[in-house]
Amino acid sequence: MADTTQLSDEEKEAIRASWEIIYENKKQNGLAFFRRLFTEVPEAKALFKNLLGLEDMDKMLKNPRLKAHGARLMSSLNSLIEYLDDWDILAQVLSDLGRSHAKNKVPTKYFEELEPVLIWFVKTKSGKAYSDFVEASWIKVWNAMYPHIVQGIKEGSKPAKTRKIKKK
Repeated sequence: MADTTQLSDEEKEAIRASWEIIYENKKQNGLAFFRRLFTEVPEAKALFKNLLGLEDMDKMLKNPRLKAHGARLMSSLNSLIEYLDDWDILAQVLSDLGRSHAKNKVPTKYFEELEPVLIWFVKTKSGKAYSDFVEASWIKVWNAMYPHIVQGIKEGSKPAKTRKIKKK
């Protein structure tokens, strides 16, 4: 699997600089991410039980649980960006992220759908920091991160092993 040690210092700096701008408006941008996800992948709404029956996007985005999830998304992305220079920690955080999504029965296919949403997000929310180089850097980091999330989902989806207790 690829890792972030394959990113140049310039690529890491491009990611960090664009992220800094995006994170300034974390509440709004967390919801903007979900707006785009639900527009591009409408079936993803079914993963959020608290949104069942809501068809109006504006009502969905006012849902307190989705707002909280948007805040967690932004905090998680911020943590990932912070650990770009420490692959061992980052790989574990990504794997844990996958396992936590496995507990909520999120199939890996939804993470497959995230790259274009993420790139749209960076392109539209990073303002003047955006460039083709920034986009290429984000694609490269996503390609390093994605397999670890998927691996975490697969590991988290396996049935727990039960230990047999020996009788004395």
